[in-house]
Amino acid sequence: MSLYQEFLDWQEKLNQLIEEAETLGRRIADAEQRNLILQERVARNEYSSGGFDALTQLYNEGFHICPSNFGRQREDDCLFCLNFLLHKGKKDE
Repeated sequence: MSLYQEFLDWQEKLNQLIEEAETLGRRIADAEQRNLILQERVARNEYSSGGFDALTQLYNEGFHICPSNFGRQREDDCLFCLNFLLHKGKKDE
C-alpha cells in the first residue's frame, strides 16, 4: 500500500469519526433538552399524584422507570419497566 493510499484511508476514518461526533453531539443536546423539560415539570409538581402513578405516567410518556435505565428515553417497550408496573399493581390488590 502506498503512502498516499494510507493517507486516504486515514482521511476516510477521520471523516467517519467527525460524522459520529456530530451525531453524538446532536443526541446529547436532545437528551439535555428532554432533561430540562422533565426538571421543569417536576418543579411544577406535575408528578405529585403519587409515586406509582408518577412512574406510570413517566413510562407512558416514553421514559424508562427501571433502575438500570431510569429516566432515559425509551425506543420500545421495556420488559423490566413493564415487569415493575405489573408486579407493583399486583402488590396493591
